[in-house]
Amino acid sequence: MTNTNKGLSSLYITLFALILFFNGCEDPGNVGSGFIDEPTVKIDTLYLDDITTENLEAYSGNLANFNIGQYSDQLLGDIRTVGLMKPVLHNLSTGSDFNSEDFSIKLEIQLDSTLTYGDTSSVSDFTIYETSSLWRGNSLRINDAITYNESEPVGSFSVNTDKRFTVGLSETWKDKYATYLNSDDANADSLYRYEFFGLAIVPDNNGNKVSIVDRPNLRFIMVDAADDTIGVGLSSSGYFLERTNSNSGPADAIALHSTLEQMMRINLPMEELKEGYNDKNILKAELVLHEANDVLAASLPENHVRPPVNELTLNLGVNSEQVYQYQITGPDFVANRNTDNPYFSTSMTAYLNNVFFGGETNSNIYVGLRSSSGVLRSTYIYNQTASQELRPKLIITTAVNEEN
Repeated sequence: MTNTNKGLSSLYITLFALILFFNGCEDPGNVGSGFIDEPTVKIDTLYLDDITTENLEAYSGNLANFNIGQYSDQLLGDIRTVGLMKPVLHNLSTGSDFNSEDFSIKLEIQLDSTLTYGDTSSVSDFTIYETSSLWRGNSLRINDAITYNESEPVGSFSVNTDKRFTVGLSETWKDKYATYLNSDDANADSLYRYEFFGLAIVPDNNGNKVSIVDRPNLRFIMVDAADDTIGVGLSSSGYFLERTNSNSGPADAIALHSTLEQMMRINLPMEELKEGYNDKNILKAELVLHEANDVLAASLPENHVRPPVNELTLNLGVNSEQVYQYQITGPDFVANRNTDNPYFSTSMTAYLNNVFFGGETNSNIYVGLRSSSGVLRSTYIYNQTASQELRPKLIITTAVNEEN
C-alpha cells in the first residue's frame, strides 16, 4: 500500500473465479480451454482533512423524554438540566366534585428504568417551582431562558435507586390551577395557555447524575374528598440545559452532542473526487469515523455511566432552520457502530454516484447525534489531526479494466 501526497492510499486485489469441471469419460478439449480476463478491484482510502465544527440548538420540547439533574462529566463538561411540564386544562363534567377547591393534586413521575447519565450511586434532590415565563413545548430549545419562582416551592423529591415517585403539590399552586378548571369564561382555554406557565423541576445543589423522565408515564393526579381520582396528562413538556467547562476532551477529536451544541462538518473534496472517479465503476464507497473509545472509557469513574451511542446521523446540509428536519424527520445517512471495533461506518455509494452522474453538488456532510427521544447522549469522534488510522476517511472500491 502506498500513499500519495493527497492522503490517498490504494490497494489492488485480483479476484479469482475459477470453476473446475471433472468428467472422466469426456475429452477436456471438447469443453474448451483458455484464460478469462480476471477483474481487478482497486481500494482507495481517501483521508478527509477539511473538517470543522458547527454549533446549533436542538429542540427539547414535547419529546418522548426530558432530562432533570446535574452531572460533572470529566470529559464532556458540567451539565445542569431543568425539566418543564404543564398539565392539560382538564374538561370537568358539570357537578363533578373537582369543580371546587376541595381536592388535592399530586404528580406521578416515572424515570427511565435503564438509562442514567452520571453517578448511579448518587442521590439527587429536586425542588418543583412554578415557572414565571411563557414557553411552548413545540418550539422549546435547549438554551431557552425559562424563569421560575424560587421563593415559593411547589413540591420536592429525591432520586436514589427508585424510578417511580408520587409528589404532593402545594395548595397555593393547586388553587391557581383550580381557578382555570372552574372558570366559566368563554376564553378560559386561551387565558390558561397564556397566563398559566406550568412547573419546573429544578436540581438542588447536590447529586451528580441526570435522570431521564418518561413523558408518556408522567401525569398529575387530582384526588377529591371521597378519594376519587382523575389522571391529567401533559399539554407541554421539555427541558433546558446549561453546559460549562466543555473543552476538556482530546485535541484530536470533536465532541458530538444529541443537543446539537456541537456537530462535525466534513467538506468533501468534490473536484478531487470527480477527477478521480467520474469514469470509474464504483462498487462501494464507505465513510468511516473512529470514536475516541479509550479516552471516553478512561474518563468514567466507578459507578459512572453515559447513555450509549450506537449510531451517528449524517445530513448533507443542516442550518438553524433545518434543525427540526434533522432531529425529528430523520437523517440522510446513518453510520452504525461496528460491533468489534470503536468506529462507525455508512455507505456513501449512492451519494457519490449522484455526485458523478446525477448533479449532486452539496459537499458538506454534517455528523451528529440525532435524538428524537430527548435522551442526552454524547461522544468524541477523531478529526483530521488524529493519527492516520483514526482519521475520518472515505474507502472507495472500484473495478479496474487492466487494458486501460
